Amino acid sequence: MDTLIFSQTAIFRMQQLASCVYHKTGMRHRMATQDGMLSLLKEAGASTDRDIRQYYDAFVLELNKRQLDLLEARNVTMRPPFTGSSASQVRKAG
Repeated sequence: MDTLIFSQTAIFRMQQLASCVYHKTGMRHRMATQDGMLSLLKEAGASTDRDIRQYYDAFVLELNKRQLDLLEARNVTMRPPFTGSSASQVRKAG
């Protein structure tokens, strides 16, 4: 099984997403574990909250096809970013 490896920007986006999910739901996800990351992505991908969707979309836009395929292989269905998403409004990395 391949290890999930993300760019620094994708990791930054995931941390923003985890923070947003925590502030909106009170649910913490351990980013130090693969299970914590996968749980966060499953929950965020199914969320209807506008802010969570924005951070989720910003994360998804940082992934390449191989990363998306690896997540799919781990039963994390990654929805594509919403058309017209305001992910660009999320604080820029760097």
